[in-house]
Amino acid sequence: MQLIKRGSRGNEVVDIQTRLIKLGFNLGPTGVDGIFGKYTELAVKKFQQDRGLLIDGIVGEDTWRELVEATYRLGDRILYLRSPFLRGDDVKQLQRFLNILGFNAGPVDGIFGSLTEKAVREFQKNVELVSDGIVGPSTLRAFQNFRRILKSNEHADFPVREEEPPTSRGVISIFKGKRVAVDFGHGYPPDPGAVGPSGLRESEVCEDVGERFGNLLDLLGAKVIYTRKKGEFVGLSERANLANDLKVELFISFHISGSTDTKAEGSSTYYFASGNHFSKRGKKLAQVIQEELVSSLGRKDGRIHGKNFLVLRETRMPAVLIEPVYITNPEEEKLLKEDVFRQKIAVAVFDGLKRYFQA
Repeated sequence: MQLIKRGSRGNEVVDIQTRLIKLGFNLGPTGVDGIFGKYTELAVKKFQQDRGLLIDGIVGEDTWRELVEATYRLGDRILYLRSPFLRGDDVKQLQRFLNILGFNAGPVDGIFGSLTEKAVREFQKNVELVSDGIVGPSTLRAFQNFRRILKSNEHADFPVREEEPPTSRGVISIFKGKRVAVDFGHGYPPDPGAVGPSGLRESEVCEDVGERFGNLLDLLGAKVIYTRKKGEFVGLSERANLANDLKVELFISFHISGSTDTKAEGSSTYYFASGNHFSKRGKKLAQVIQEELVSSLGRKDGRIHGKNFLVLRETRMPAVLIEPVYITNPEEEKLLKEDVFRQKIAVAVFDGLKRYFQA
């Protein structure tokens, strides 16, 4: 989709402003006027912060999807299993209710998948309703009978992902047959990602480093699935869907940090988290990769962070997003131009995966 940002005008801006006001954000004295000005930008940034998104004040694919999903409330629409899956905060609330009542709806991720449908059917059967997996008025009324329990347990924390623990195997055979998705961030044209002071594009660095990493996996017999080709743009949901459809075991997304502060520096790694819910395996994978990056690159430790990025949220396997340095920092951009440094990044991520599988 076209990026909507400061200075944009039109019906798309009206839609964004209307949704922000519905969610309780302040748009200043002008309110909904179809002009993406200072107050709208501040509201978008606050929304992005609240939802664990990249805080840039720009409404792109990820922020728009999250904005649409955030405005749904349980009861606004009928929920059922369909393709593509229904997504939204109403589905999250449904999943919380089901989990609190002891029906395993799976991750509280706002995606109405097969596990959520199964939990709905089990709930309906237990309250003597038609077990059709459709959440309509009768099913919603049934939840009202448990409102005291649901209210008192509203913030209960439930396991997010049911992932099998990795087995311990020898270094030589540990990667053989493993299916790993390698995701190059952005895609130029039209999306270069962050751009360094000398014009170095994030998207092209991601392609090179990601391919180096993929080659290491290939050498040890892993099956590497690239979510896009070099010089190609692919939507975020398409990348996640590809990994899900091919049932890969890990999803590794390569990015390079960018900031308006040219002094910002260091390595960071991200895993899925939303509210009290997070991917335990994703966090573990992020931690070992981050340790290897800091040790190998010698840059500032930006630590690991739980975020609600789309490619982390919609992938059904442990997933991480890696930002080894800042391309907008002149010193770190200079390092990114060196083949040796790019190989160091690839090897560090590879060593992190090796530790993850050996644990």
